[in-house]
Amino acid sequence: MFDEFDAHALAGEEIFSRLEIDSAMGLDSARVESQLEKFGPNQINPEEPDPWWKSLLKQFQTPMIYLLGGASAISLLMGETLDATAILIVIMLNAVIGFTTEFRAEKALLALRAMISPNAVTLREGKVRTVSASFIVPGDIILLEAGDVVPADSRVFEQFNLAVDEAALTGESLPVDKSVSPLPPKTELADRKNCLFSGTAIVRGSGRAVVFATGMHTEIGRISSLLSNISKVATPLEERLDRLSRFLIKMVIGIAVLVTGLGVLQGRGIVRMIETGIALAVAAVPEGLPFVATMTLALGVHRMAKRNALVRNLASVETLGSTTVICTDKTGTLTMNDMAVRTVEVMNPGDEDLLLKVAVLCNKAHLDGDSSLGDPMEVALLKYALSRRVDIEAIRRESPILREEPFESQTMIMLTWHRHGVAVKGAPEKLISQASRFLYQGKAVPFTPDHRDKWMDRVEKMASQGMRTLAFAWGENENDLIFLGVAGIFDPPRPDVRESVRSCLDAGIHVIMVTGDHLVTARSIAGEVGILDQSGLVALSGYQITEIDEQELSARARDIAVIARVTPEHKLKIIRALQAAGEVVAMTGDGVNDAAALKQADVGIAMGIQGTEVSKEASDIILQDDRFSTIVSAIGEGRKIFDNIRKSVLFLLCCNLSEVLTVLGGIILGLPSILLPLQILWINLVTDVAPALALALDPAEPGVMRRPPKNRQEDILTKRHRINIVFYGFVMSLGVFSAYGLSLALHPGNTIRATEICFHTLVFAQLLFVFNVRSKSLFSNPGQIFSNHWLLAGVAFSALLQVAITHVPIMQTVLDIVPLSGLEWGIVLLGALVPTLIAQVRKIFRYGMVG
Repeated sequence: MFDEFDAHALAGEEIFSRLEIDSAMGLDSARVESQLEKFGPNQINPEEPDPWWKSLLKQFQTPMIYLLGGASAISLLMGETLDATAILIVIMLNAVIGFTTEFRAEKALLALRAMISPNAVTLREGKVRTVSASFIVPGDIILLEAGDVVPADSRVFEQFNLAVDEAALTGESLPVDKSVSPLPPKTELADRKNCLFSGTAIVRGSGRAVVFATGMHTEIGRISSLLSNISKVATPLEERLDRLSRFLIKMVIGIAVLVTGLGVLQGRGIVRMIETGIALAVAAVPEGLPFVATMTLALGVHRMAKRNALVRNLASVETLGSTTVICTDKTGTLTMNDMAVRTVEVMNPGDEDLLLKVAVLCNKAHLDGDSSLGDPMEVALLKYALSRRVDIEAIRRESPILREEPFESQTMIMLTWHRHGVAVKGAPEKLISQASRFLYQGKAVPFTPDHRDKWMDRVEKMASQGMRTLAFAWGENENDLIFLGVAGIFDPPRPDVRESVRSCLDAGIHVIMVTGDHLVTARSIAGEVGILDQSGLVALSGYQITEIDEQELSARARDIAVIARVTPEHKLKIIRALQAAGEVVAMTGDGVNDAAALKQADVGIAMGIQGTEVSKEASDIILQDDRFSTIVSAIGEGRKIFDNIRKSVLFLLCCNLSEVLTVLGGIILGLPSILLPLQILWINLVTDVAPALALALDPAEPGVMRRPPKNRQEDILTKRHRINIVFYGFVMSLGVFSAYGLSLALHPGNTIRATEICFHTLVFAQLLFVFNVRSKSLFSNPGQIFSNHWLLAGVAFSALLQVAITHVPIMQTVLDIVPLSGLEWGIVLLGALVPTLIAQVRKIFRYGMVG
């Protein structure tokens, strides 16, 4: 066995010599057995997915759930069975939603195994045999033809017009013509034209190759190893919720200590005050928050599905909105993945008809309506001829092919013989050197060295613009060719990509094209779509990425716009370097070679149409239309989701703190209980949840895609938000105390009635307060009241429910309430309006009428 990475650098004879194999006989049975024992079966080692119960258990392993669990346990110990049960129901409901949305087996490695051909044709003991691909060993000689899947990494030593589709492995968009000649040792994977790689498909010709790597030693095996060693990083939302939970734990402990201390200082019983402090601390916990956050994400998943983005990982919905860098594939994402003729340069204007005739005749592709069959570049030539009103079928009927010489990597030209001459197409450098004449005013004149030099300059200019070039010639025989011109063929950018890239730049998102294509082609497309528009940006090759360490790569991350000729290791290195620089990275991909990077990225985005199963299973989001513009739309959706989660958190915490301050204020003032424990539970789990959920459907804030991404370290609640929570919590409790005073004025000495009115006042104050969590004042933009019909419906539902329960006997008993008179409801509404009016006036003073 020799170093598999040097296989491309060795001549065929040297390979057989090193392996001690007779190329005419192949391996014998004894040698196969020993190789199988030494290297193992030709398969990807399976990795068992986590059992379902582990996935379910993970739903309970967050600080927020720990906090709620603690609150439930404390409630149970204090005899508040109903409170404890309600919290446990919320915990279970949240776990079920998260589990059913995210549950999936890790199929990426299983999909990799499925890519290996089930059978292979080998030469053993001088006989051609069909064997299971799992029994292929290093040293086996394999025979391949069009339609076969390559069973193992191997070195070609004999080929006839052999071409392989390596797009899934290397990102190369066109079939790769194979050769037998040795290559330099440092040749990049995508340029190893004398090697075949496991899982790729033969699309043309036939050949023989000697296997040099099997199983986990193949390129696919290396990718499998990379996948196995990658652990998904926590999403920005998970990090923020974790920090929020820690903040809430500190707040809860602080409230318990404060209430207990104040009560003891007032001379109240220490045991009673400890119980009261703990009860208030539990009341401060927003029980509905995990459920609201999970449902907000789930609703976002539903909306994104309508936009052709299927979300497989719930938290990745919001992560996409936090994205600071998009590493995008070129073929099929930025481009159409449909080769087209961009330009045709002819020797003379009158030569175009003859050139198109040659393009049609020297061509094995076929068009059938919208479908096509054949080499992508030949299909592009036929489509161009059709657009120039050429009758393809008529030309082929008049001049049928009598004989042909297919394109080969050695000759680099294709010839077809017809009744009236020979049609030739191929590499410009070959045809320009071989052609002896060109047409001038209908006559054939010598094609001079000056003409050749000028045409080579034109070809180089076309190539520098990212085009693949083909030259055309016609003659009476192959030794007397008339040069006609050159066609430039490219994969055109999608029409909406440039605008989408501009939207990313406006949103503060850096876009990097990461492709397996050539640097010249990548640079050209990047320029066309606006990725390379800004000054100071650079384009690098995979080889240059190898030479740069991750620390330097992190420092230069924002200056890189294009990386071409990349391997899976390059992509992984790029992602990790960007993450080390503090970037939130979204990665797109469609091939096996993208799987590791997709899994490492903060958000892995696979292509749904042309993506391999491996890339889809390693991803968080799948694009059903493969369009870059869909990613940009999804980013806007992700930003809206984060804003709405923040609004919900702000709303719930303001409401909960208002409850705590109301009870705390009553204790300080020596008043009877203003809120009963079951009333607080009703508010937290019933009346507050509907508006908080409806906030998930709030429209995007103005300019959501014209602001920079949130810093990864920015909390859900910033210092400003925490100040607002304290302020608004105090203002709502002020409204409740106002209602308490008015109630006592109406019913002197009736504290029970006052307590009931306080309960209703706090509910309605919170329902009206939901309109204060938006950024703009209602006075500056009254129309926003009607911008979310679900929110209006949620508030109306909760308000009607609150009125209705006063007439339900069981609720009257549980919540200690009775029906109110019209005047009493007036007091409730007056006290409830006070906080909202103060909040709106504060917004005007803070932001002005336009803020």
